[in-house]
Amino acid sequence: MDPILNEESKTEPQADPGTEPRIEPRKRNRRKKRTIPIPSFLTHLGADVRWYYDIRLWSPLILLLLILALLPGKEAEEKTVETVPAVTVAETVAEEETVPTEEAVIPEAAALARLADSVGSGRSDNVKTVIMWVAINRSEDRANGYGQSLLDEIARPNQWQGYDPTALYDEDTYAMAKQVLEIQASGGLRPVDSDMLWFVLNDNGSITLRNQFTATASQKWREKTVK
Repeated sequence: MDPILNEESKTEPQADPGTEPRIEPRKRNRRKKRTIPIPSFLTHLGADVRWYYDIRLWSPLILLLLILALLPGKEAEEKTVETVPAVTVAETVAEEETVPTEEAVIPEAAALARLADSVGSGRSDNVKTVIMWVAINRSEDRANGYGQSLLDEIARPNQWQGYDPTALYDEDTYAMAKQVLEIQASGGLRPVDSDMLWFVLNDNGSITLRNQFTATASQKWREKTVK
């Protein structure tokens, strides 16, 4: 008969003392992947509804894209409208600066030039200048019935032989007339004495100035001839 084995004899056989004990590898527990439950109506949405063909779903997106596409064009148009007038104004100002402005005509200078060119026609500039100074002397003299304004003395009728109030005057004569007025205003040296109020045009082109209209029994006029 086989010997009866007790509980102690059921233990595993011990390893040889000369060999190392065997270590079993540890098993790793893998985590299960979590899945999100999807409703059944969503899984069949593409097949049942065909939503990507429905224009009502895409119309808001299309409208938004159109608005975004139009915005840059409006900004560029506004910039163009703002900058064009500025350039036009700058060019206009530059043109105005380059165009010389015409000097306003001085009425007294124009009247003196017209008197000198019409009365002293064909004569020298010295003679024309003397005619101007006689007119100025008359506008400043009150002892002999003169003393009105320069324009009034020039326009006084029957005073100037050959005077034409509608005659044209030369630009050079007008420049001389302005110089005469400047000398009068500044009190400069005059080529004619202030009492020379009358003159006679001579045939040789000269002019003779007088301080009296006629000679008296006691005194003859003082005169000066200028060529």
